[in-house]
Amino acid sequence: MKHSGPFILASLFLFAPFHALQASDNSLQVVCFNEVATLLSNPGQGWMSHPNTVERFPCSVVYLRFNWDDLEPEEGHYNWKPIDDAIAASKSRGAALAFRVETANAHSKGSYCSPKWLFDLGCKGFQYTIDSADPMKGHRGTSRMEPDYSDPIYLAKHGEFIAALGKRYNGSPDVEFLDIGSYGIWGEWHTQHPASIAVRRQIVDMYLHAFPTTPLVFMTDDAEVLDYALAHGTGMRRDGVGSPTHEQNWIGSRKYAGVTGMSDAWKRAPIVFEWYGDYDYLKSRGWSFDSAVNFMLNNHVSIINDNFGRVPSQAMPQLEKLARLAGYRFVLREIDHEKLVQRGSCLGIKMKWANVGVGKLYHPFKLRVSLCNAAGLTVFATTVGNADPQEWLPGERNVMSSLPIPTDLPPGEYTLAVAITDPTNLRPPINIAIDAPQNGGWYKVSHVTIGVRP
Repeated sequence: MKHSGPFILASLFLFAPFHALQASDNSLQVVCFNEVATLLSNPGQGWMSHPNTVERFPCSVVYLRFNWDDLEPEEGHYNWKPIDDAIAASKSRGAALAFRVETANAHSKGSYCSPKWLFDLGCKGFQYTIDSADPMKGHRGTSRMEPDYSDPIYLAKHGEFIAALGKRYNGSPDVEFLDIGSYGIWGEWHTQHPASIAVRRQIVDMYLHAFPTTPLVFMTDDAEVLDYALAHGTGMRRDGVGSPTHEQNWIGSRKYAGVTGMSDAWKRAPIVFEWYGDYDYLKSRGWSFDSAVNFMLNNHVSIINDNFGRVPSQAMPQLEKLARLAGYRFVLREIDHEKLVQRGSCLGIKMKWANVGVGKLYHPFKLRVSLCNAAGLTVFATTVGNADPQEWLPGERNVMSSLPIPTDLPPGEYTLAVAITDPTNLRPPINIAIDAPQNGGWYKVSHVTIGVRP
């Protein structure tokens, strides 16, 4: 039987394990909720948009890449304005910024992505040009410079830059995550001039030291260093989803045989995916759109970069499914409690929660319950101490809570509300996928009568 809204049951039989000690059916209140299909914008999950573009779906993350040359045009003189402007633009849309720093960019307009002054100091480099007509390979006709990542000058100067970057942005709630870039074309960790594993680990260490708090994701193109990055708590990013070759060279393949913990990395840090090209490009190559969607979902994607272009109407349901299930998606299935409780005592509450997404929450949010009076004012609120939404992997779970009722609370009927909030209030409350009225992240889920002991 399908219901269009929350409904109330009063059956001791259905909920005997929790209410076995209750005296009668009439003492119990059980409220069940339908999961909604609405696309929600929640911190650190779902669709990732770009500045100055129309959002395809609701999103909480905006993404950009910056050339090192633009951020340090003169040695030791940092230009943070491009990042700060992007943060401001993102905040105006209710989103945080994620970004990457590139030291070689095959789409750059000029020759330098790493600053020219670096090479003037004596840093060795490699000239390269793009010969392919495939736009995904880069822009043709420009001779560009890629630094020698093993050069001590590069390691010293770029290390100083990353340290300054971390000093300014580490721990900022305005920064959702940072790609560990700085190596290879587009910072994707592939290059025709590879450095040693030791040097590549040294570049990873630059980020680990500079960003101990901000989530970091490592590019999976470098299977040799991926194990090191994951062991130090980073997430993973794969740019190039849609390519069958990329999908086949993944967890369990020969390339990643030496990477431990790859399949469980999502339980600790974000998984970020980007399409190889837009929808028309995938179709022109004969690649499967459905396979790409399933690849992301099966690998616990947290965030998808929207570089997918125009999508025909027949493909939108699949794309919406991907956006809906990426990361975490919390549903309150049911709440039950006593209908009447005396002030000065405790209201026992049992909630059935589900994470119907494919990923998890990486920020320290808390589950809270509150009582609101007839005027809609919150008169009491508390954190559910034995529930940590960060630990809610996909699946179902029961949450038990005991809400202490203040002794001076006026008797009468109160609304019971729930919310999942950031204790620092720096991030918005989490939208819960249920058909219940809400205000400011607080969902009105039931009513309880507060009485006075005779």
